[in-house]
Amino acid sequence: FAAKNHLGCQVKTDISCCFYCVLCCDIVMQFPNRTLLSLHTLTQGHPYIGAQMKNTTEQFFVIVPPGFESTCAKELAQWVDAPLTLCHGGITFAGKLRDLYLANLWLRCASRVLVRLDSISCRDFPTLHRKSLRLPWGRFIQPGRPLTLRVTCRGSRLIHSDRVAETIEKAIHKALGTTAADSNVGQESQTIFVRLDDDACTISIDSSGDLLHKRGYRVKSTTAPLRETLAAGCLLHCNWHGETPLWDPFCGSGTFPIEAAMIAANIPPGNQRTFSFMNWPGFRQGLWNALISEANKLKHDTTVTISGSDLNEEALSAAKQNAKQAGVETMIQLHQHDAFSPYDAFDEGLLICNPPYGERLASKFSPAKLLKKLAQQLKDSPKVSTAIILPHDKQMPQNTQLNFSNGGLDVALYSTKKSRTS
Repeated sequence: FAAKNHLGCQVKTDISCCFYCVLCCDIVMQFPNRTLLSLHTLTQGHPYIGAQMKNTTEQFFVIVPPGFESTCAKELAQWVDAPLTLCHGGITFAGKLRDLYLANLWLRCASRVLVRLDSISCRDFPTLHRKSLRLPWGRFIQPGRPLTLRVTCRGSRLIHSDRVAETIEKAIHKALGTTAADSNVGQESQTIFVRLDDDACTISIDSSGDLLHKRGYRVKSTTAPLRETLAAGCLLHCNWHGETPLWDPFCGSGTFPIEAAMIAANIPPGNQRTFSFMNWPGFRQGLWNALISEANKLKHDTTVTISGSDLNEEALSAAKQNAKQAGVETMIQLHQHDAFSPYDAFDEGLLICNPPYGERLASKFSPAKLLKKLAQQLKDSPKVSTAIILPHDKQMPQNTQLNFSNGGLDVALYSTKKSRTS
């Protein structure tokens, strides 16, 4: 009775009926004080049901820094066999657990990967609570795990984001048979994204945890470092995959050289960190171990020259420590050098950098003057292509390769050579 009427199961055979009845009784014995509604949620995290999640197709949304959608879609297409739908700031696709794990493990320029739990229509808080209550929370949240809700409201009748978060959180606790007091404050919280547009409420579960730019190798940093996802996105946008030499004359803590080495050696960016999906009831440790094993087999040595230089000794020290933590210290050459002095060792390949335009260079060079100065230095190097991150300048549209945001500032990826690409 419980299996058919409260677990939502369409049992048609005695065998199926026996299976779900045994499952229900098993959970009743473990949680004798749960309501039948909370049993519905708990069964979805039970080992028997968790094993079936691998065959469930979910809707995923990859959050991408605006400007890098096409670049991210190209790398995502290497790992998932599904149609991709691009929009401003993200990519939507359907897939299974394996696809979710692969996206988190391999995407270099994505920020997060979300599971679209549902999109519900609601005009008042009682309706929001009632519909949220019936969502399959038990597949993604262990009872007792702390919750973090991020709510945005645009054009909705439910304009109070705090009350929206409170309403959905109460529904989750009721579905799980818990209260806010049951939360284990020592555990990593599960983030839930809620977006209200007009009367449509889209609820998503974060599978990544920390933003994906946190690879796990940055043990020492410098002032205003470039995010790893932006660095990798710029490299991939330039179609650099480790076939030609690379030099970053303003390497700072080494983000560009380290990301370049990981691309050249085919090292997955997510192999040194944990993810939120590892705390889900249906997490498949065996599948994750297999994907890590496969990824290790895809790594290979690289002989391409990857160089980084900086005048600041502390920055170079940070770069060396980070490169060691990333396991690429033998693939990178780091040395002290003035970016505006000739560098005879680099006469072909990609020069890419993120100059400290907000501090030391702002008073000396405009973006146009800096590009001109670097172009003069490279005038005898026709085989060198350039990609330089600088504040956006409308006077240089022909030099612009890509527009994006870095630390809240509108910037662009510029080339010293004029191009029609923008």
